[in-house]
Amino acid sequence: MMEYKGYVAAVEFDDSSNILHGRVINSGAYPIATFEATDTAQLRREFHRSIDEYLAWCEEDGVEPRKPFSGKLNVRLGSDLHAAVAAAAASCEMSINSWIVEAVRERASAPYRATAG
Repeated sequence: MMEYKGYVAAVEFDDSSNILHGRVINSGAYPIATFEATDTAQLRREFHRSIDEYLAWCEEDGVEPRKPFSGKLNVRLGSDLHAAVAAAAASCEMSINSWIVEAVRERASAPYRATAG
């Protein structure tokens, strides 16, 4: 992952063409920028250039740039899970929001483990 001006990019390597591909992943459903390079220094430059060009284009056209994630997230839990979360939060003397933030932070900081589903 790479970060520039609050935008985060994921990078993949295409072994068949020996090219690194990057795309912004925290600006909504569609990436605001994609870029590619043959080495990491060039990839970083291309990422920065892509973001700078995107922001300049937005300014020129009077368009509000898509911002990195706002920090607000609506989650549908279902009534049973919502009740369980409310009870767990109350037992910890926390708000539901604080309890969920702590639970998500704990899970997000743990090493990724694929779960069987």
